[in-house]
Amino acid sequence: MSDVKEILSDTQAVLLLCGYFGKMAPGSAKPLAACEYGRLARWLVERRQRPSDLLDMEDADLAAVVEAKLEPSRVRSLLRRGTALALATEKWLRSGLWILSRSDDEYPKHLKKRLGMDAPALLYGAGDPQLLLRGGLAIVGSRNGSEAALEFTREVAARCGAEGIAVVSGGARGIDSAAMQTVGEAGGIAIGVLADSLLAAIRNRQNRVGLEAGKLALLSPFYPEAGFNAGNAMARNRCIYALADHALVVQSDLNKGGTWAGATENLREGWVPLFVRSDPNVPGNAELIRKGARLFDYDFRAREPLRAWLDGRLDDREPAELFHPKPAAQQEIAKYEVPTALQEQSAELDLYGEFLRRLVAVVRDKPLSQKNIAKSLALEPAQAKVWLKRAVDDGAVEAKGKAKKYALPQRRLFE
Repeated sequence: MSDVKEILSDTQAVLLLCGYFGKMAPGSAKPLAACEYGRLARWLVERRQRPSDLLDMEDADLAAVVEAKLEPSRVRSLLRRGTALALATEKWLRSGLWILSRSDDEYPKHLKKRLGMDAPALLYGAGDPQLLLRGGLAIVGSRNGSEAALEFTREVAARCGAEGIAVVSGGARGIDSAAMQTVGEAGGIAIGVLADSLLAAIRNRQNRVGLEAGKLALLSPFYPEAGFNAGNAMARNRCIYALADHALVVQSDLNKGGTWAGATENLREGWVPLFVRSDPNVPGNAELIRKGARLFDYDFRAREPLRAWLDGRLDDREPAELFHPKPAAQQEIAKYEVPTALQEQSAELDLYGEFLRRLVAVVRDKPLSQKNIAKSLALEPAQAKVWLKRAVDDGAVEAKGKAKKYALPQRRLFE
């Protein structure tokens, strides 16, 4: 692997366009937002050019960025911030940070594959970037987790450490910190995706130990010296999920907060399988299960490795189990159990039974098109078409209007 401290020319260009280097002077050009850089990146791809090509463009050629809905004078001004870039990067690199852009070979392929053009244009980090390629279990939850939730978190993280499963989390106090600290104490790998204060975090003594031992990687898609920002905290959630193989919500508020926002976005986008701890006293957890997340009912006393359980959990269950959950989950899912006639039919349809349960969850709030359903459930369009037709024939959903959007029937199929 190349030395990630060497900032490649493409990354330098992306830094100039999107990076913050300290307090901005009045009237200076504002760095490109993620969506703006996404448009520019698509424009470059269409022209078979790279970000570094912008550095050598004449003003006349740079004027074509209007095709990406960007003002040429703004782009030109950003690209001329070479001195500010040099001063900031010297400070960051000297402190032990590395910087990657989507153009770098070391940029995590999981992020590109799952997030596409929504993957962060830049990643700032410390520790071995190869750790970001390991996958692992994302463990997330409230900053104000209950003692039961924290104890559960420690038990899961300790098992991850013992089995060599990397733990991906957000580094916030509460559930995140408990997960990362425990897996570290168990000799395992922790990956922290921070929303703020990355530069300060790598100076923390405990973090330095993990970083130097090759057991911890810290990264952020935001300015390394940024203070806390609620929007950034929400936005980094997608990186936590996309870097993992599976995700576990330990405790979530209902309809609010970063944990809820990240979990529901993952359910919509289908990045990784989502598991949720069972707790009747946490309405947010129950609602996530009702929306399609899986109940985390792993038996810590069993000999089955957690990794094998996670990998096989969705495939090993009989389809009928999806409609006859274990007693611990009954009160959380019972509101949306499928009628007996469909239960019997689904038992013979293998994965179609799982599709039917998930379909009910995604169209419960509003009708969706076949395209949006396929995207939400991470299905190939052709497979979604076949199963949607069958679901209509079964009476599980109805196709409405000229746009053919699918919704629950007018009559109440679910109690």
